[in-house]
Amino acid sequence: MNHIVIIGFMGSGKTRVGKRLAKDLGFPFIDVDRLIVKKMNMSVKEVFERFGEAFYRALETMAVKELSTDSERKVISVSAGLPLQEQNQKYLQSMGTIIYLKGSAATLIKRLEGSNNPTLEGTENKEEKIKKLLKQRDPVYEKFADIKVVTGVKSFDELIAEIEEKLKA
Repeated sequence: MNHIVIIGFMGSGKTRVGKRLAKDLGFPFIDVDRLIVKKMNMSVKEVFERFGEAFYRALETMAVKELSTDSERKVISVSAGLPLQEQNQKYLQSMGTIIYLKGSAATLIKRLEGSNNPTLEGTENKEEKIKKLLKQRDPVYEKFADIKVVTGVKSFDELIAEIEEKLKA
């Protein structure tokens, strides 16, 4: 399989980057969160509220398992929590090239201001929560990344050019 899979923290730009890469490469773009939203006919937040995080993570696993066997090349954006689930890691690794969009805590905190992400819901100090989650998740993302790029320091076009250059290498 030779999909291009984009991983990273919430607010790192996975969807925006994924859509642009897919357009540039002539591949379909799939956002796993949007796939679930469409299948469940409710928002991510609603799924979390009605069925809980464990249920949502199970839906992610089903989606990534299905995508891992799809022979049509795609650019796939996965949710920030998906790579952390052990059962998803074997699917991710079999899918193709994994790109980690790495954002600094400052960049992500700024981008997530006013976010209603269910992972940050009901958090007294969003900044602390983001830093804590980033510290937990970064080593996992690093472990799976074939390509790593830093978001929030270059223009969007420069970031895309860097990724496309690394994909050719």
